Amino acid sequence: MKKKLWMLTGGAILGLLAALAGGLLSAKAGWSTMNDPLLSVGRGLRVLSLSGFGGDLLAWLVVLLVSGAPLLLLIRIGKKGRGMEDLLLGLMAPVIFCWLFYLANPTQLGETAAQIFPLAGGCTVLSMGAAWLVLKLLRGLDGAPTQRLAAAFGALLSGCALLCAFSVAYGGAAGVAAQWAQVVEGNTDLGGLTLPVLIVLGVLNAAPGLLVAVTMVWGSELAPVLGGGTFDQAGAELCGRVALACKTAAQATVTLTVFANLLQLALVGELLSASFSITLPLFSLAASAGLFLLCRCLQRGAVLQEDNDSII
Repeated sequence: MKKKLWMLTGGAILGLLAALAGGLLSAKAGWSTMNDPLLSVGRGLRVLSLSGFGGDLLAWLVVLLVSGAPLLLLIRIGKKGRGMEDLLLGLMAPVIFCWLFYLANPTQLGETAAQIFPLAGGCTVLSMGAAWLVLKLLRGLDGAPTQRLAAAFGALLSGCALLCAFSVAYGGAAGVAAQWAQVVEGNTDLGGLTLPVLIVLGVLNAAPGLLVAVTMVWGSELAPVLGGGTFDQAGAELCGRVALACKTAAQATVTLTVFANLLQLALVGELLSASFSITLPLFSLAASAGLFLLCRCLQRGAVLQEDNDSII
């Protein structure tokens, strides 16, 4: 458990560093810098294509090989191993082809589209690949043994917890930086207290998401209990601890959210020009409540099993 909590801490720190790096990059060169590596690929293909018949043929060969990679993977899977999710592989091929073609020929697009398309197209291809991978993994788990399902459940919750901690820290830090930039540009300053107030509000608003990440880590600890098929005393005690942690997380979420809303309400006149949002983290509460109920159900199942064993 301690290792997973340290993992969450590391994910949150990486999120903060990523937000800081993104802010520095934006201030220095703008978001379009992220397009530069992709634009370099397009320029390379264009130069190769304009170098003569051999270069043009080689450029087309590269485009066809890269865009045809999903089709080769589809062929390798074979008819027996294919599922509905593999349609994404067939769809990825023309998407990659169009992406590479317009990277090499940006004049075919409008000026605005040419600036956005490289990164947008790359993200689209990555999202399709990620979607295919997730669906393929889910299909592979269908009908798997209980222990394998439980191990996948634990790994999934741990991965989601890490991603949640990273995204919450990144979003919170980026939000505070954006609000402070608005204040610097001319919004009302609270006598030098604006930045500390914004930081406090950022931490309070990020707390529910971080508590969800901790709740997911607690949930991953239940994987051995679910995979064992039986509930012993140790499993019942673990369910009790997880249920208590979820209850505490829900209480802390509500308390911190109410405090953040009251703080904003007290400073409503000053914060209107920077940021003002009354929130109720329903997702955080639902996650904690759902895992709490699951633990209580498992505990009830352990009690019933114990009673049945004693009767037998």
